[in-house]
Amino acid sequence: MLKTLYLTIIVLLSIPAPANATMNSEMGIMEDGMRANEAILGFLQEHQCEFGIISNCDRPLSGHDIVELKKLFLDLESWRKDFEILLQQKDMLKGRSFSLKEGKLHTVVVTTKLDPKSFKHLPHLDITLAPNHSMSLNFVQNVTITTASTLLMYDSFFKLSELLSRAKKIRYILEFDMGAEGNILHETFSLAMDRSLWDKTTLNLTFLKATENMVHTNAGIFDHYINKSFTANHIHKRDFSYRLSSIMSMKRILSKNKFINAIEKVGSKLSQFFGNTIGKIQTRQGKLKALTLDPMKMKTMKEKLKPLDIFFEKTPFRLTDYFIPGYYGHVAIWLGRPEELMEMTVEYLGEEIPLLDHPLVLPYLEDMSQGKLVLEALRRPGVTLNKLEDFLDVDDFLVLKPSEIRSPGEHILRAIEQIGKPYDFAFDVETESSIVCSELVYTVFRDEEWPTTRSMGRYTISPDHVAWKAMDSCFKPKIMFHDGKEITQNRTSELKRLLELKGGISYTPTGNCN
Repeated sequence: MLKTLYLTIIVLLSIPAPANATMNSEMGIMEDGMRANEAILGFLQEHQCEFGIISNCDRPLSGHDIVELKKLFLDLESWRKDFEILLQQKDMLKGRSFSLKEGKLHTVVVTTKLDPKSFKHLPHLDITLAPNHSMSLNFVQNVTITTASTLLMYDSFFKLSELLSRAKKIRYILEFDMGAEGNILHETFSLAMDRSLWDKTTLNLTFLKATENMVHTNAGIFDHYINKSFTANHIHKRDFSYRLSSIMSMKRILSKNKFINAIEKVGSKLSQFFGNTIGKIQTRQGKLKALTLDPMKMKTMKEKLKPLDIFFEKTPFRLTDYFIPGYYGHVAIWLGRPEELMEMTVEYLGEEIPLLDHPLVLPYLEDMSQGKLVLEALRRPGVTLNKLEDFLDVDDFLVLKPSEIRSPGEHILRAIEQIGKPYDFAFDVETESSIVCSELVYTVFRDEEWPTTRSMGRYTISPDHVAWKAMDSCFKPKIMFHDGKEITQNRTSELKRLLELKGGISYTPTGNCN
């Protein structure tokens, strides 16, 4: 009979022993994974409050911390992709069952074997290992590399799912505030939830256990990690309940995120409809509108302004003003005139370049040359550039000057990066994919410690929260109009009086100026 239960093809593997450069590359991937996980664990240790590890905390993640958090998870996701490539290149068993014996010649016999569970003929390997043969050494070494890297992935993601199960806001930031990298948790966890990969890992560990007295490789960091891995320990004990509980935790995290996202969308839509509807109601022009018709006065005012000055306005003739807590109703940032920005530099691709030559800035040079230098977040169209003359349709106008700015070019670049983002009708300072006016300041001046308020499960920052920083001497009033009249003396005390009016937001000193 030509057909038999086993279809045998003898394959003599002609894979050369790995060069040092190749081994170093594989070790580099492993070490990158370790560093990525250590960095995340270090972040958790420093931010136990935000991750729900300790209770009775009442503060949001800072803008700097949000950026750092995203970077850490992007690094982990980048490692995961490198790991998948490594897995494809080095996975010798590919989930196939095997039988093993020792011989003088390294061979792999690929057969098909009836699987009693599925009643299907599945691939099977008859492997002969030659203890001192380079191809046998390479075969076992590649299994060791893929197994160690897979265990690292399981160890890190299982620990991560346990921590994230207690960190609602962190899950939300990672899943729905990553821009083009959205759904990063789903993408990252998908590999750990793959049952076939788990079966391959179990099979690989069985193989390595069977070969430990036959072939002695010098896999270094990979052997060491396998011996230390708690996932490997569970597999050796045949304790698969740990994986099941971890997978269930991951699925709960992802399903919670979907539910939270659905609720947030409904809330945001209602807020958007309400804001856009009442935003159309304006009973008169602002008292400073006449100022914009005097070219000399506008020229004098603009000459007083410097890059990154913060603008505040009050418009009691607009209905929306009555729904914003505190005295001031809107915040914006003055970017500065192009001739001032020409002197600034930023880092790009490892080099210092002029700010105005940066690819993110170039699309807006024409608008800026036409005087659109006020960066603000509006209900429509979102974060945009406008002229000072358009901004001054107000009764009150306040300009705060930062006491000191390190790397002003980087601050301007960060501000320009916000252009085009939609308005944040959820008013959540811990998300950056959408921005409300006062969040602009929170995001651009991310090294500052800003006062915030917790409302409906999220942290918000109002214009008055930003204005109170003047009481910490972090920002100084340089231009001030109240009820259409300019205040030229005692601006700080007058600002304090306005912020302390009935119904306002109480002063929360931060004691931090950067």
